[in-house]
Amino acid sequence: MRVGIIGLGLMGASFALALRAARPDLELVGRDTDEDAMRLAVGRGIVSAGDALGADVVVLATPIPALPEILSSLAGRAAVVTDMASTKVRVMSWAAAAGVDLVGGHPMCGREQGGIRAADPQIFHGAPWILTRDQPAVTELVRAVGAIPVFMDAERHDQLVAGVSHVAFMLSVAYVLALADQSDWPDMRAIAGPGFRDVSRLAAGDPELYGAIVSTNGECIAEAMRWVEASLAKLRRHVEGRDDRLVELFEEARRVREHWGRASSETEP
Repeated sequence: MRVGIIGLGLMGASFALALRAARPDLELVGRDTDEDAMRLAVGRGIVSAGDALGADVVVLATPIPALPEILSSLAGRAAVVTDMASTKVRVMSWAAAAGVDLVGGHPMCGREQGGIRAADPQIFHGAPWILTRDQPAVTELVRAVGAIPVFMDAERHDQLVAGVSHVAFMLSVAYVLALADQSDWPDMRAIAGPGFRDVSRLAAGDPELYGAIVSTNGECIAEAMRWVEASLAKLRRHVEGRDDRLVELFEEARRVREHWGRASSETEP
């Protein structure tokens, strides 16, 4: 089977490397508009150069704004097409308009560093990989790289991911900007440690990537932000009131987090 990977940044190159290790029988063909990335991918044997759009399975790992044009170029082709975009409703509508029967996909993993040099074949191991339907060829590739297929429709995806992923970035950005706006920020910065590092980590992500995410899932993200605003307001009232029940909320949050951690460990392949 020939697999074409369009976009050889962090996610596309990581996927190619993971498939190289897990399925050496596959023919991997790649394409990227960045000539340096393409040269590096071919030079390292990550992919071969060729007609990636003509593959049996085409995986779109490009930035969201590039998808409408690429989907239009896939109209009428026989390939099974899937993508890695972080939002699904808008992307699925673009595919439908282009006449492409897209298997929407979103691997729930990543890192702040981008580009082919940050590629890591282990990035998908144990991660949920959301698919809008069970298409055997796509599901097989997802399982091959160690990810866990999770099937749901595009609307449900965008609602859930807004809460567990997109609003986490917004919180990280808000936290960093709030501190940086204080006159004491230079002194705070000098003593910042693991707490600041952990909470600010997502704010170091690609601004263009998250700008595209907000532009295609803004309504769900805004709703999730309202939940968090209400929770922060509740915590602030307890802090201002020196309310002993604040510790109960800390304990509740710890239980929720620990339960999630245990469940995540149990589902890893």
